[in-house]
Amino acid sequence: MGRVAAIFDVDQTLVRGHTERLFFWHLLRRGGLTMPQALNFLGRLSRQPRNRFRDKSYLGGLWVEDAHRLARECYEECIAPRLSGPGLACVREHQVRGHEIVLLTGSLAFLLLPLKETLNAAWLIATEIERSNGRFTGEIAGLHPRGENKRRLLLELSRAQGLDLTQSYAYGDHIEDLHIFRVIGNPVVVNPSWRLKRLAQKYRWPIRYF
Repeated sequence: MGRVAAIFDVDQTLVRGHTERLFFWHLLRRGGLTMPQALNFLGRLSRQPRNRFRDKSYLGGLWVEDAHRLARECYEECIAPRLSGPGLACVREHQVRGHEIVLLTGSLAFLLLPLKETLNAAWLIATEIERSNGRFTGEIAGLHPRGENKRRLLLELSRAQGLDLTQSYAYGDHIEDLHIFRVIGNPVVVNPSWRLKRLAQKYRWPIRYF
């Protein structure tokens, strides 16, 4: 039998809010983005809403070192105060039981490194951004961890690390987390929308509120 994991989504599951949005506004306040850059980016999203999760062009040209510094500031000032007490307690419960903690999120990897450290999580699977000459390009590197890609990345991790997904747990709040729930032995729905709540009731998945 492989190792048992507890896989946690981050936004609206362990954190009350959307971490990348918090970072965007933190960049604007701290000068990492100018107002014209921010308005141009938001205007592009309004014209192409289907790209809103994949478009990371606002990071293009930002020095990686500066981004990491600003990300840690954002975590301490904006994200850490929004951590869910019940969610953190759930993580600790799994650790006491010897389960490996996996953070699986579409948010930015470098933004959530402090959360990985805080929780002493074994793995963080999140959105990586391409780099060139010490700057971010604004393009996603590798698979974007959203929807079906979350499932693919989790399966890759389980094969590489010997995780037994049939005995493992997954916590998520979004309808797209169904891709994960279908390959996990113990799905747990957290803070669900009405649509996800109906599916949880249909399949008799536990519902928790963090």
